[in-house]
Amino acid sequence: MFVKIVFLMKITTSLEKLDKVVSDVLVIFLFSNEKLSPEISRLDKSLSGAIGETISLGDFKGKLYETTSIYSHGKVGAVRVFLSGMGKRSEFESRIGRNVAGAATRRAIKIGAKSIAIFPGDEINAEELIEGVNLAIYDPGLYKTKKEEINKIKELKILGRVDNQVILHSQIVSETTNWVRKLISEPANVMTPNNLVEEAKRLASKYKMKIEVLNEKEAEKKGLGAFAGVAKGSEEPSYFVTVKYNSGSKKTLGVVGKGITFDSGGISIKPSEKMHEMKMDMSGAAACLGFLKAVGQLRPKVNVVTILPLTENLPGGKALKPGDVLKAYNGKTIEVINTDAEGRVVLADGLSYAVKQGVTHLVDLATLTGAVVVALGDQASAVLGRPQSWLDVLKKSSYEAGERLWQLPIYPEHKELLKSDIADVANVPPVKGAGVIAGAVFLQEFVPNKIPWAHIDIAGTSWLNSDQPYMAKGPVGFGVRTLVKLIESLEKES
Repeated sequence: MFVKIVFLMKITTSLEKLDKVVSDVLVIFLFSNEKLSPEISRLDKSLSGAIGETISLGDFKGKLYETTSIYSHGKVGAVRVFLSGMGKRSEFESRIGRNVAGAATRRAIKIGAKSIAIFPGDEINAEELIEGVNLAIYDPGLYKTKKEEINKIKELKILGRVDNQVILHSQIVSETTNWVRKLISEPANVMTPNNLVEEAKRLASKYKMKIEVLNEKEAEKKGLGAFAGVAKGSEEPSYFVTVKYNSGSKKTLGVVGKGITFDSGGISIKPSEKMHEMKMDMSGAAACLGFLKAVGQLRPKVNVVTILPLTENLPGGKALKPGDVLKAYNGKTIEVINTDAEGRVVLADGLSYAVKQGVTHLVDLATLTGAVVVALGDQASAVLGRPQSWLDVLKKSSYEAGERLWQLPIYPEHKELLKSDIADVANVPPVKGAGVIAGAVFLQEFVPNKIPWAHIDIAGTSWLNSDQPYMAKGPVGFGVRTLVKLIESLEKES
């Protein structure tokens, strides 16, 4: 099926010599303490030695994300040449390739450039380059009525040979990630469960996917008691959504995303500080929607089942109370000790329902615990699951995507964390400790051992609290790129 795709930025390639390239900015990447390559040396000669002089005088050291601008004064085709630092060669990886491209782009935006040409050399591949540039362009200020004119890079020229399919793939994935970031940026009074459902319906219609939307009453009648228990506290209508993409494959990847469009903590209410950021508690569901959007365009030969439990978590008169017991879709009972651990409760039904749809592999994404922020900060997401071979495939996919995952264990003894005197399982341990693991221990109760399953806790990586050299503060869109790499790994194994 052909779907017309309109991209926000024009991308071209060129085999021109560096001094002949016409652009507002020409970016060259340099490691610290290394000699100039032959191509850059020739450019330096055209600039009367300005690059070498800038380095020798100490104005550019090649530190990671360092950017120094050199005016060409008409000696070469580009108006400015950016020296962009990549740090130490020994520490370079895919993630850094994307980030240094993003850092150069954000600097170009600040000076008002409309076109940017990048010489990636042998270190940064086209995928990293395009994704880094596109992610750097995203502007989170959706509702600012008075702001400086936001400059947009209209054209990216890559200096070297690049396959057109690589360009297409990279644009799809990166622009989809920015689309996810916009969903997360929207305030909770705009991006309600109903509006997320509308986004899912539009995707399903455009890409010819099957969609099932259950309201609260229908979900409860169908046995989705865990989801319905959380949903009843909100005046906003809640929905349990399933979207299916069928490629005819024997493999089916299930992805389940936590979709709490606003999380007050319920009756176990959160502190008011930074509660306004809890609009991002649907980041897992948004990433899964973004993954669907990418799948619709890339058409991989692996089936996909996406489950989105969409609701708010509020302390209304009908809200879930500490001590309540809910019955999940797979029949297991849950004692709710803390209503602020609602994400795992709705995911219990999400995972159980995905299993019922016949998935052969399963991943869930959720802003699940504050504990993961304590453990890993904002530099990596935690991943847990079984078997190890499935986790290894996922970790390899995340590395190639430039998204860090750090594996934590689930030992048999950890099951003792969630014993309940009244139900099959409690939603939180009675004492603090091993919070990330406890969340995964809970979730694995709803996935049979025979299905490869991974839980990704993105609470620390879904949101940047401050501007970075390569990306604006706010939503990150974590998980989209990893899921795309993951399904392509499964496709190759077919």
